[in-house]
Amino acid sequence: MYGLLAVARVQPLWVSFFRALAEAGVDVLCLPPHFKCRWELPQCVALWVLLGRYQICREEGRGRVVGVWGGVAVLAGRGEERCSWVLARRCEESLRLDFQPPEKPRIMVDLSLWHEHTPGEKHELVEQILAALNVVRGVLWDGVLWVTNAPAEFLQLLDLHARGLIHGMKIVGGLPPLSSPVVLDPEGDCLFTEEVAYSHDEFIIGGIVDKERTAKSGTKRLAQLIGVEKRCRIELRGSRVGVPDRINKITEIVLKTLSGVPLEEAILAAQAKRDRVYRLMWEIQKRAVRGPDGRLWITPEALAEANWLRAPPEEVELALRKAHAVLIRGPS
Repeated sequence: MYGLLAVARVQPLWVSFFRALAEAGVDVLCLPPHFKCRWELPQCVALWVLLGRYQICREEGRGRVVGVWGGVAVLAGRGEERCSWVLARRCEESLRLDFQPPEKPRIMVDLSLWHEHTPGEKHELVEQILAALNVVRGVLWDGVLWVTNAPAEFLQLLDLHARGLIHGMKIVGGLPPLSSPVVLDPEGDCLFTEEVAYSHDEFIIGGIVDKERTAKSGTKRLAQLIGVEKRCRIELRGSRVGVPDRINKITEIVLKTLSGVPLEEAILAAQAKRDRVYRLMWEIQKRAVRGPDGRLWITPEALAEANWLRAPPEEVELALRKAHAVLIRGPS
């Protein structure tokens, strides 16, 4: 379990949504057959109703209790428990729910430097934004994810990658008014902390992919173009090594931190295998000594200290090989 801060700024969307359901008189809700969900079940209900995929309908149904959230029992599958409200695609009598989803915090992916990307990088950028949407949906909803300064070509590629996607992302050709923005820049002059996260409303991520070229100081130039001065870097114990750089991973780190997860734990949870291995190589190189054979030597004790990342054994072995390091026992 993650250690949580005293008060989380962000709660899952379903918490307030199911509270609104209970206040509207919904006590038992039946799910439709084959209801698909890739997040927490109540989160899927809240999200799909908000996006118009489903409605809360005044109908009789049956099922078995799969959980109770916010005072609302949810039924699914075969069972004898009864409900008077059903989640359905369409119905004659749907519930008019008095519920306003949150507008902040806002995750903003800015595409001011879209024109500098190669065709392959543009496709990768769209894929990362779609992955960020998936992350956002696991906690909040589409409306807090903005794609700003988006050209027409982005919309064309979005349709190509996710044809028929029903979404509520805010895709705009400019930049909306900002209240307290911070640009997340790996070369930023301030350090991103829990306090920074809790004191800002807009988290701007540069829509930059440089797999086929070098985008020198790209995020700094982007920040200057959009007129945002504050640029903060995310570090892991004093270094950027091992900090994920994909848009969806940065989004995950921000939302976990706002949900009360300590920043370090949020970074570790978001790391891909590549990130952990690179950081572990760096930690090994700091603690190893050069042996007579030219390779790095490291003791089991030093290796255990290096692996505060909690990397599994196969990743530790890979990091040792990539660092050209060998494990030694006893005095060298």
